Amino acid sequence: MTPGLATRAATADDAPALAALYALHPLPGAPRDAAEAATMVQTGQAFLVAEDADGIAGAVRWRDEEGVGWFDLLVSLEPWAGRELVRAVERRAQDRGLRLLRCRAPEGSGLAGYFGRMGYLPVGRDRAEGEVLLVLERRLPLLTVREQRREDADAIAALTGEDPWPFAQGARPGWFVLADGEKAAGVVAAKVGRSGTGEIRPPVVAPGYRGRGLEGWMLERACTWAATHGAVRCAVAATPELLALRRELEDRRWFLEGDRFVREVTPDLLAT
Repeated sequence: MTPGLATRAATADDAPALAALYALHPLPGAPRDAAEAATMVQTGQAFLVAEDADGIAGAVRWRDEEGVGWFDLLVSLEPWAGRELVRAVERRAQDRGLRLLRCRAPEGSGLAGYFGRMGYLPVGRDRAEGEVLLVLERRLPLLTVREQRREDADAIAALTGEDPWPFAQGARPGWFVLADGEKAAGVVAAKVGRSGTGEIRPPVVAPGYRGRGLEGWMLERACTWAATHGAVRCAVAATPELLALRRELEDRRWFLEGDRFVREVTPDLLAT
């Protein structure tokens, strides 16, 4: 991510800034004033904004349409803000398990070339108000939590400080990686103690993947493995990173007990 520039989901409080942004860059379908911007956000239209020290520097709208991600209404005031917003949309689409992300741009325009440089290729054409629009598509790497492989050894060592040699010999039982395509971007591990508790090693994720709530998904995968190996409950240390996700973890039935989050093994866990 570009230093000094952060992306986040827009809220109704951003409506005046969104309206001012789109007033400078009018686009079909964009909010015409703050009231319309607030209504769009409050009724479920997902906008992301790019923010720097001076305030909102760009915005984009995106949606999941029958398993395919789409984005539009991309505007930016600062260099690189547009690119950061597109990459932020890609991360959110990945988090939802979407493999394809699409947008539209006028055929032969500089915008089509801009998206092309970010990996978006033409897959079709649409027509709107007499203008030919290219449909551009990028296939996103698949984000999964899978068993550790030999080729993950160096990445695991870098993330955890563990000796890579045992991992290079083959898959170690109970070890899983967060995989972004072929790249190992996170690690979690589980073992089953004598008391029937699945002891989960707190998940670790690479810097570019933090703040996306992926740790909860990783915990579920590790606890599922522990449950299939005899665990009746799972426990993990309540690290600062996990405490920041407490609400999400509680939605997944992980509850804080002292200095640990604990999850009882239930039929729904074994069904995942």
